[in-house]
Amino acid sequence: MKTLAKKDINKALGIWAQKHEVLSPTKTENGDCIFGAFSEKTFTLDYKKPPLSPKSVFFPQAEIIFNVENNEYREVVSAKKALIFGLRACDMMGIRQASSFMARDNKDVYYQAKQNAAATIVMACPKAQNETCFCTTTLSGPVAKQGFDLQFYDTGDAFLIEIGSPRGKELLSGIPLSKVDDSLAKKQIDEFMQNAIKNMPEVKSVIKAMNKLKDKKVTEKVWDDFGAKCITCGGCAFVCPTCTCFNVYDQQFSSGNGMRLRAWDACLYGGFTREASGHNPRVSQALRLKRRHEHKLLDYNKIDIQDGLCGCVGCGRCSDYCPVHIGTLEVVKAIAE
Repeated sequence: MKTLAKKDINKALGIWAQKHEVLSPTKTENGDCIFGAFSEKTFTLDYKKPPLSPKSVFFPQAEIIFNVENNEYREVVSAKKALIFGLRACDMMGIRQASSFMARDNKDVYYQAKQNAAATIVMACPKAQNETCFCTTTLSGPVAKQGFDLQFYDTGDAFLIEIGSPRGKELLSGIPLSKVDDSLAKKQIDEFMQNAIKNMPEVKSVIKAMNKLKDKKVTEKVWDDFGAKCITCGGCAFVCPTCTCFNVYDQQFSSGNGMRLRAWDACLYGGFTREASGHNPRVSQALRLKRRHEHKLLDYNKIDIQDGLCGCVGCGRCSDYCPVHIGTLEVVKAIAE
């Protein structure tokens, strides 16, 4: 295996930026950290999980899928050669699950074009990013198992590099690396894993909640109480790495000219399941919240969850950013109790 000295990380990112649009942990002016275009001035290794998952690289918040000019339709399938550096394992699992969903029945050409053009480099987690992390419970971390091109392990002054694909091997060409004995590298990775797992909380209420949902032992009062609190902002769906709901819109500019685009949507919105007749099978916010969490914890497709526990990857973002505290952690706790 190979190692990269931390002092050479900017050099490596600069080399990759010659051929890719490199997205890396970036400090904003107000102190937040996002996946932004690589710049030595704003790049940081001192970061936790960014507020937004990197799913927008493959599944933008809004994208044009058809242009219409003089009554002629032209499909728009666009993709940039991108490289995402510093993914956490939970986000890598989110990409794997979303990618499976987008390819399972009918391949989504817009998603796949972007996925095929993007390289992924995971930064293994040495400990929980904050108090809402529970990736070990959902089997999505602290280390990625599959899907990545490269995975970095922080060993102090250097990163131990695990190659996950032929593209990952190509990425290392021209990078200033040192060689390390494979047996020593394996020992370092095993120690990293053991220490990381010790520093990750186990949320037993997730399993309890999943079993109660499966056995139909969850009372409607749980959903009614949460439904009364929900302000329908949709934030939990937008920060979630595995939410892929979207709507399609047509916009006319003039006679025979316009565009068709798709944009993120959320199952928590009143109009999401409303039928053409006006009937809505999920007429209350309680029912919509119930459906969202059942989809994550009960009614997921086994193919889509890959080797994870369920449709939740344990990133904790919904609990971090819900203004009224209706994240997965709060929901499973309420169900378990």
